[in-house]
Amino acid sequence: MRLFGYDIKRHSPGEKREEKRPLSRPAGIRYYEPSGVPFYDFARSEILDALRMIASRLSNIRWSAATPFMATRKLFAFLSSDYLELVRRLFYDGYLVVATRPELHLVSVRSRSAQRSTEGIITVPLEAGEVLLPSLTFRATGHSDEWYLRDKLHFLNTINNSDLNLIENYGAMGILSPETDSSVAGAFFDEKEVEEMHERYRRTYGIRLGRWQVMITPRPTRWNAIELPIAALQLPQKRLYTLQAIYAALGIPKELSTYFENAKYENRNAAELDFYSSTIQSYGVLFTHLLEDLWREIAAENPALPRRLEFWFDFEGVPAMAEKKREAETSAREMYLFWQQIRDTDPENAETARLRIKDIIENL
Repeated sequence: MRLFGYDIKRHSPGEKREEKRPLSRPAGIRYYEPSGVPFYDFARSEILDALRMIASRLSNIRWSAATPFMATRKLFAFLSSDYLELVRRLFYDGYLVVATRPELHLVSVRSRSAQRSTEGIITVPLEAGEVLLPSLTFRATGHSDEWYLRDKLHFLNTINNSDLNLIENYGAMGILSPETDSSVAGAFFDEKEVEEMHERYRRTYGIRLGRWQVMITPRPTRWNAIELPIAALQLPQKRLYTLQAIYAALGIPKELSTYFENAKYENRNAAELDFYSSTIQSYGVLFTHLLEDLWREIAAENPALPRRLEFWFDFEGVPAMAEKKREAETSAREMYLFWQQIRDTDPENAETARLRIKDIIENL
């Protein structure tokens, strides 16, 4: 009988049953069912490396508030304590929840799981003193970045697992067999002799798996080479293409990855600037909104604090950005001197020069 896609078989009272124990599942390995062929999650470490690149740049942010309080210091300390965890939650879950009571701490997403209605409205249950921060992708689409990258991550895992399987199961190195085929005693190997030769060969040469395993046959066997043209599969090229697509989705220039070592210093410097001015800047703005929301919750419990407070950030300790800042200051200084001379020597354009000088000072 077949029910819900499963074959249901009734055993007779005296029929012997075969017990099948489920395969053990080591951490980090997923199994195809029912064959039990291991499928390794290589992409998990690749994503971790990419998120670490983002978190390491975020650690160069210096936070400031319009009016410093002890509470603002605690906010900055909480935000800077673990950027990797904040970025990781935004990537996998699409949002994070921060509680302000009794102390600032991240709330488990499982206890605040998002609910999607039939109309497509997403709600996240919050308790008093909790703040929700959705990622830009989640706010726009209702899904996390990981949700959109699942196909690419699976493709990357498929490429790496294919490469691993080819290494471990590439084929035999050669064949050892009797020289002649004859009915004379000793002209062929029995099973015990074959096993003994296998064991002796493994002990002597340490050859165990894949193509480096030698086939030993009981009778003369002709060797026909059957090889898969691995180069034609273009696994390295596909791996780099997939990694580049993943990096692009995360806003990471490929020149900053060790996988793409052909980038020159000038290109890496420009890529670093682009990384900060686009991706890291976006995270900074996102976390600025989080600080503002957290401050409103904290101020609501303390009447002595202002209800609203302005926050901003700057980058420090970034050589590429420091060089760019020096160039901007040099250019601004030259423009300042130019318009100052116009103001002092050209009365007709003095007002225009004054406004330009004011803009230059404000931008600095």
